[in-house]
Amino acid sequence: MSESNAIPGLELIGNVAVVTGGSRGIGYTVADYLMAYGADVVITSIDGDEIDAAAIALAESHPGRRAIAVQADVGSSADVERVFATAEAELGPVAIVVNNAGNSTLGTILNLPEEDWDSVLTTHLKGTFLNTKAAMTRMKASGTAGAIINIGSVETFATTRGNAHYTAAKGGIDKFTNVAAIEAGRFGVRVNTISPGVVETPMGKAVTTAEFEAAWHRTFAIDRMGQTPDIAQAVVFLASTYATWITGINLLVDGGTHLRGLPDFVDFLMPGSV
Repeated sequence: MSESNAIPGLELIGNVAVVTGGSRGIGYTVADYLMAYGADVVITSIDGDEIDAAAIALAESHPGRRAIAVQADVGSSADVERVFATAEAELGPVAIVVNNAGNSTLGTILNLPEEDWDSVLTTHLKGTFLNTKAAMTRMKASGTAGAIINIGSVETFATTRGNAHYTAAKGGIDKFTNVAAIEAGRFGVRVNTISPGVVETPMGKAVTTAEFEAAWHRTFAIDRMGQTPDIAQAVVFLASTYATWITGINLLVDGGTHLRGLPDFVDFLMPGSV
């Protein structure tokens, strides 16, 4: 997004942001939009080469703004502390945090490996906890009126076979956000969740077939696949001065999918599974 396309009058609550999972997909677009609205960003990914290239591209797209890459595992408290220490040392107090890092596999409960359960819950739920804790600690200490935005999923509201671990993690993020909003509000920090529907990203395309995409379209009230700017624009709003009395919500950005339910992942992607 270019600065010339920014909405006049819409201002972020601060000019330093951390975006986890920022090397591609939703995270990259979120960082791009935050920079267009005046933020310097730290983006993280577990893939060092990918995150370095993403930071270079973001900085080139926004002259005068800074994008810093930090290779980090969101499930590691040491890595998370290093991310925030880097952000503070290089850019200043962090005002905006977007917990976006994610992963997933497919498997019914009867054939879901324990290591898949652990990996997905660690990345999504533990990662959200660790980054939120680090952000709240620093925002309280510095007196920063911050915004923490957690990326959930429509699967908190509409479930399907084959995704118990992912759904459990995203449902956990929803309730975690509620508690965090209550605890953080007393020192001026807002915590919200955005729950995307199906969005065209590299991770999604890896498992999408023509039949599966057609099944998704039958669930939409607004008949199109989600795009990463749909989510980034919602992040910008919740991180802006327009949203200073909004906390503890779960904002669905899903084209209405939650009204009709999800297609069955097992039928389309895992035929023959129990």
